[in-house]
Amino acid sequence: MKRIDVITAGEILVEIMRKGTVVSFLEPGIFLGPYPSGAPGIFISAVSRISNKKIKTGIIGVSGNDDFGKLVIQRFKNDGVDVSCIRKTNITTGVAFIRYLPDGSRKFIFHSGAAGLLGPDDIKEHYFSSLKLLHITGSSLFISETSFQACKKALSLALKKKAIISFDPNIRKEMASFEKNIKKVNLFLKHTKILFTTEEETSILFGRKSKESMIKELQKMGTEIIVIKKGDKGSEIYSGKEKISIPALKVKVVDPTGAGDTYAGAFVASLLQGKHLKICGEIASITASLKCTRQGPMSIPDYNEIKKYIS
Repeated sequence: MKRIDVITAGEILVEIMRKGTVVSFLEPGIFLGPYPSGAPGIFISAVSRISNKKIKTGIIGVSGNDDFGKLVIQRFKNDGVDVSCIRKTNITTGVAFIRYLPDGSRKFIFHSGAAGLLGPDDIKEHYFSSLKLLHITGSSLFISETSFQACKKALSLALKKKAIISFDPNIRKEMASFEKNIKKVNLFLKHTKILFTTEEETSILFGRKSKESMIKELQKMGTEIIVIKKGDKGSEIYSGKEKISIPALKVKVVDPTGAGDTYAGAFVASLLQGKHLKICGEIASITASLKCTRQGPMSIPDYNEIKKYIS
């Protein structure tokens, strides 16, 4: 039986990116890609790469039996991620079309395809036998009802194994109406030990509450580590009464898509290797910053690339 320390479950996608920021989706233009993508996949590849494959990782999902699916699965294999629980189907692999606007914001068009077919039967109990941490992203809860049920089953098995639950709400307005899915998010928040979120998401989740009251509310629920990702402004880590501010590297940004999931994966890899929270944040911030300097959401540096930046 394989030893798998960290598992994620959710959408497996490729990304097709519009070149430039001026031409809209309403007119013909040049697209770049396909790039391996999907928030769960970016996260799990980052865990494997930043741990130098010392942490055994696996992903549960569904891909098409097409070239797009083969592209993503090969990337996982190259990164050391176990793919034995990826189910292949004749439905085409999920695709996310993305364009950047001049102000840096993004627009998405999702074709869920095979990614939305993930269901409870894909979650195998034996796969969780040596689990240390389960990571779920909100996009996997919203993409389809069966995917939500699969993530819910994975949560139940992880809790049975007393594994750590890490969660990123990863709110995608293009995929679902968030208001209709708040109960899904709250189900996972209730069991979350490590939360990765953004300032925008905290305002959606907690309204106009102050950051201090929001932190206290989460800690009262049982969340032990709260990471607020702030893009080029760095990140903040809250644990107990401790607050740690982490700066981002000053880099020339080529493609920021996937930086948040890269941060989460690098942070988890560092934490499970016993590093102090400040070092976990520093490694995660460096990894995410360097990812932004190259094209493609899964263009994740490995540990040898980032260690020269660590103070």
